[in-house]
Amino acid sequence: MNMKIPKYIQAENEIKENIKRGVFVDKLPGERILAKELGISYMTVRDAIKNLVDEGILYKIPQKGTYINKIGLVKEKTRNIGFFLDDRISDGISNPYYSLIFKALEKESVSNGYNLIFYSQYDNLYPSNKKMKVDGVIVSFFQRMENILKDLKIPVPVVLMDNRSADDSIPSVTIDNRNGIMDATNYLCSLGHKRIGYIAGLLDSDGGKDRLEGYINALEGQGIDLDKGLIYKGDYSFMSGEKGAGYLLSQSKPITAIVCANDSMAVGAIKAIKEAGLSIPDDISVIGFDDIAVASQIYPPLTTMVVPFQEIACNSVMMLTSLIDGVELHDKHVILPARLIVRNSCAVNNPASSEGMAIIRT
Repeated sequence: MNMKIPKYIQAENEIKENIKRGVFVDKLPGERILAKELGISYMTVRDAIKNLVDEGILYKIPQKGTYINKIGLVKEKTRNIGFFLDDRISDGISNPYYSLIFKALEKESVSNGYNLIFYSQYDNLYPSNKKMKVDGVIVSFFQRMENILKDLKIPVPVVLMDNRSADDSIPSVTIDNRNGIMDATNYLCSLGHKRIGYIAGLLDSDGGKDRLEGYINALEGQGIDLDKGLIYKGDYSFMSGEKGAGYLLSQSKPITAIVCANDSMAVGAIKAIKEAGLSIPDDISVIGFDDIAVASQIYPPLTTMVVPFQEIACNSVMMLTSLIDGVELHDKHVILPARLIVRNSCAVNNPASSEGMAIIRT
């Protein structure tokens, strides 16, 4: 029995044939022009192109067009690695966290014979001619970027930082955020604190959600009832830490400690606590996350969770350069622990054992 081949499959086959014969060398004609040339509907062409993109035969560059994968691109290595940081990140590359990330990535890239180029605009990653500007890209990834990631991963290898994609085939290097905040909260509990506030970061990513879950899980593990009124939704900025501490200090039942989802908010919280006439750590203990430079420079020096910036960079660059060289990765998803470093911003509330905590003392 003869089966009629669907039109979109016929369109796919014709586009593939035109690629083989060299009719389409680099960029496809616009979809409406292509539909007219093939004598089929615009929607049928769209379906065919979508399928060919999913197969990796084509890739799309937003506002530029549809390109043929691996045919029009020159293969000589540029010895450049891109670092893409979404321009919606507060302060961009000047952000205290990302400036340390970039410095570590740059050091690791150079030691592997590559230059590191910073990008904050998605379109700038793509070639204006037939040469790619970079051999691969390390992306500070957030879930809102899933759509552009589909296009980005086709021309060059990609490794993600901060969060994993829904597409598990894309390698990632992340922090164990849940257990990190659990350790921070458990440390405060070991000092006898029970009324512990939490200033959360942005909750539009797995990292932000995992840190919040870590706080909640630690309280549950300690047998402390969760008070949702002690959770303030911040945005990782100094100002939101300041506002968050003000909110927590206004609660009718006093708190004795605050866990912050990053150090910038912890520094803001310290400012608000001091302006309220309270002492740190005698009245309020504060703990942060990241160990940015200012954490050890403020007074009192901040107890925090250390993020292994150099390990993040080493793993990210190693994975990316392996992909550039065509080497298959056996472990595509690396999760690195954060470690507690005790300084002077936390104190005993009630006598309690701190036995069992993994602590770095300075």
